[in-house]
Amino acid sequence: MTLWYRQEHLRVELQGRKLVIQYTPRYREVLLTGLLCLLLVLPGTIASAAEIEAKPIKSEEEVLKGVRALRILAAEMKPGEPTHGITKEAVEAQAQKLLHEKLPTLKVDPKAITLLFLHVNLAGYQSRLGYYGNLNVELKRPSMILVGKDFPDSPIQEYRVTLATVWAQSIIFTGEVFAPTAVRKAVDEVLERFIAEFRKANP
Repeated sequence: MTLWYRQEHLRVELQGRKLVIQYTPRYREVLLTGLLCLLLVLPGTIASAAEIEAKPIKSEEEVLKGVRALRILAAEMKPGEPTHGITKEAVEAQAQKLLHEKLPTLKVDPKAITLLFLHVNLAGYQSRLGYYGNLNVELKRPSMILVGKDFPDSPIQEYRVTLATVWAQSIIFTGEVFAPTAVRKAVDEVLERFIAEFRKANP
């Protein structure tokens, strides 16, 4: 079974005093809440962007620095295909439970802009004795693109805001037919990596 996955393409442009917004319709429901929140802070962000010192990211953990809240989303399971007992809701619930237990100061809120996205991709063995698949977990944070800044001395032509993947981990697993245990173990393993790096970035 192959699940669709497509990274968001969200663009917010500031043209004079007018905001122009474009995003992929397929992710409209996913991004709507975060987008509205983002627009509330966008004018102040654009106005003060030039006043904020740009600091290079020196380690993978630093991309997680300052995250105080996020929302969790698992990919939709394709209708009509076997899921081996795995559901979108179960994956989301497991992720939320683990983060609540291991990172109690991190708020999980459906209104948050920062997104933790879990994508489970499954395929059946030809022998029908089991299945194999992979799990991909991504953290997407609001990021600003400096258009035109291709070289140190290049002038910035405009600012664009997007939800960009700043952290990603994946794992390949196998499991028995109709047994979601393998997926649960994979979710735990990848999220444990996320938790360890989150703690380093936010001691």
